Amino acid sequence: MKKVPSFRSLSSRWLAVSCAALYLVVSAVVGAALLSTPQPEKVRVPAADGPTHIADRGTESTVGTPRPPPAGYQRVTGPERVRTVIPVGWQVAKGGAPGAMRATDPADSGRFVGYGGAPASPEDIATVHAENETRFAERTDDYRRIELNRANYAGHPAVEWQYEHDDGSGPQRVRALFWQVDGIEYFIYASGPRPQWQRMQPIYDEMVANSRP
Repeated sequence: MKKVPSFRSLSSRWLAVSCAALYLVVSAVVGAALLSTPQPEKVRVPAADGPTHIADRGTESTVGTPRPPPAGYQRVTGPERVRTVIPVGWQVAKGGAPGAMRATDPADSGRFVGYGGAPASPEDIATVHAENETRFAERTDDYRRIELNRANYAGHPAVEWQYEHDDGSGPQRVRALFWQVDGIEYFIYASGPRPQWQRMQPIYDEMVANSRP
């Protein structure tokens, strides 16, 4: 069996593609063929026309004054002035790619989240991330798409991508949200071992509910 790069290495490559606007566009011919026969469990499939919204975001307590972060969370600001929340005490560092930050659970380095922003591709956001998925899956073992959906995030075009793969230590689950505002594509994601995903899902939900812009 071929030697598998570490998940951190794969994550860095993936973020470099998604956040530094190094995008490739699916050709019109291939795109049309794929759209005709979506296969949720396979790669090379375009994003589905998914939910009309991701989640209701938290509101500001007063004009210009952010509400307090949820209990157990702290507010952070990242590239392109993206704002979100992460668990208190998680260690923040650069994410290994332009426009990306990462915060890691100090008690378990296999659990981490990311956030950031970079200039957006002029192409359709869902087409771009369907192609990114194909490239990522080609160099990843046991890749399985859970969802790759078009969405609307607080009135902005968005994509939500959730998948599993084997990073060499076992099954890993990742869930990410990308959205575009004024020519910038922002993102948040959460990653952790599949058996621990019930602990990661609430963290992802809080990030979604408390991210800006």
